[in-house]
Amino acid sequence: MKKILILSLLISSLLQAQFTFKGTINNYPNQRVVVKIAKAFDEFLIGNYTTDTSGSFSVSIKEKYIGIISISLLDAVKTYSFISDNTPISFIATLNQDNNLVLNSPGNEVNRIYQEYQIYSTKKDAVLPQLQSIQNFYKSTDVFYMPLIKEISSIITLKEPDTSAYPFLTYYISAENMIKSTEADDSSKNMNIIIDYLKNAGEEFETFGIGRSLLLNYLRATTANTSTQQQWESNVDTGIQKLMDEVGEDTSRGQEVLSATINLLNAYGFTKLANKFLSRAETLTCEISPDLKETINKNNTIKEGKLIPNVTFTHKLNGKYSSLYDVKAKYKLIMVWASWCSHCQQELPYVKQFYENFKKAGGEIVGLSTDFDKESYENVIKDLPWLNDSDLLYWDSKFAKKLNVTGTPTLFLVDQNNKILKISAKISDINNLIK
Repeated sequence: MKKILILSLLISSLLQAQFTFKGTINNYPNQRVVVKIAKAFDEFLIGNYTTDTSGSFSVSIKEKYIGIISISLLDAVKTYSFISDNTPISFIATLNQDNNLVLNSPGNEVNRIYQEYQIYSTKKDAVLPQLQSIQNFYKSTDVFYMPLIKEISSIITLKEPDTSAYPFLTYYISAENMIKSTEADDSSKNMNIIIDYLKNAGEEFETFGIGRSLLLNYLRATTANTSTQQQWESNVDTGIQKLMDEVGEDTSRGQEVLSATINLLNAYGFTKLANKFLSRAETLTCEISPDLKETINKNNTIKEGKLIPNVTFTHKLNGKYSSLYDVKAKYKLIMVWASWCSHCQQELPYVKQFYENFKKAGGEIVGLSTDFDKESYENVIKDLPWLNDSDLLYWDSKFAKKLNVTGTPTLFLVDQNNKILKISAKISDINNLIK
């Protein structure tokens, strides 16, 4: 009986934790909506949905979640954020002529207050300084002068919306403001501000997705007043060591920071520094967090001399290949690329030239795209004679995540046993290895 009662309570709590996130976007019928929830330094993909004929979609969030839910529409770069307080959100919006989302109804009370705050903040921080500057070009006798003065006075006397009923919203707004201030001023004093914040931030930090911005601002502050590349690298190195010493690598927060730092350095091409802090992570004797374990594993797996992971394709290629290992060839060149990537566009003509002889030598190319827009992707692959696939999820692509790719193009040359022979961004580096 006791077990049944416990099970009933558990089921009840899970049911209570569920809520629905849905929206109607005018002028957006039968179109994609990618939904994600924030983690500390990253986002988690909930799903890739399609609106109905009225522009509506609905998502069931299956666990209790207080944090940020974001959506991407026409591209993956422009996102729109909603505050989740673990209650249903049902917004109405319009996609205007500039492809910007204009909220007609924000979805629930906490998002209504957040929308009010965004309007308040924009008027105070952006509109008011512009109007005050414009005021200098008008005389008191001009027709526009009095309406201008009235609007300036109206903004000056605006009251900040009361967020006290939603402490997590107050937290998020405070964090947003700190990110803006440390971004605008890259002085070294911001290093200590960010360190203190990372050390003392509460559990809200884990679901509001602000970690990456804070980390970028911190690294920017470490390079203040540097004039050479050598100085830059030395300052970043010293700054990261200070950050890790202060936050503590034996804490879960410190390991989150270390994992995110390694990934960020790799993403920006600073592999030497990334490898240094990867080695530091590998020598830790304390219990390792799941995120840091994953970072260590990926960086040690995706290396020359290792077996490339068996990536599962989104579509069956040529009607017969379900995964990378299904493609049998003396050599395989796995190319992670995107139609939006300018470096890829420059490299593709050389890859086409390379493919002619590569195919004759028993090789095959598998192109894995991190595109988002289906039409752009399909327009390019029409002229690519090799195997191509994409899950159209931009950097949420399972290909990029499984192969630990942080920049495009990335080329992996593997042998018939799927051992990685070379990793490069240029086909010229690969060409010299083919016999």
